[in-house]
Amino acid sequence: APSRLATAALTPRETEVLSWVAKGKTNRDVGEILGLSPRTVNKHLEHVFEKLGVETRAAAAALASRELG
Repeated sequence: APSRLATAALTPRETEVLSWVAKGKTNRDVGEILGLSPRTVNKHLEHVFEKLGVETRAAAAALASRELG
């Protein structure tokens, strides 16, 4: 079966944000790494949660680390 990540149709930016969150980075950290405001990072994460069908960054990170390795 295709992975939830594969079927979620995340944008490249959403995937990037998610991979940093999965590594334990805060929104502020991710923003500094990617040159975004923490607010923008948060917006991307809201979309990620919605697409993955999760409600917390911990759940999103667990799913990502399982599937992104």
